[in-house]
Amino acid sequence: MSNAKKKDIADNPGKEISSPSEVVKAPDLSAKEKAAALEELELDARLMQVATEEGMASAEGTEPDKLTEVKKAQHKLGIDAAKKKDDGGPNKAGM
Repeated sequence: MSNAKKKDIADNPGKEISSPSEVVKAPDLSAKEKAAALEELELDARLMQVATEEGMASAEGTEPDKLTEVKKAQHKLGIDAAKKKDDGGPNKAGM
């Protein structure tokens, strides 16, 4: 896998992969790259939840809740959410 492809996956994993389990299984990605991709997927899933709660996402065509899938993938890789850097107080997205 090229470095450009790895960067694309880390920067925008939702565009490059179909599920968090693909990140876990990706043999060409380092643990750090997998963690970064899953962190982006987690943020996307949380933002989608907020949009749905606020009526910005239609019921048609929305994906099933991916946050649970992302958290399971992070757990498989031993990524502890409690160890993540805290950039400030909590917000509606939980980040």
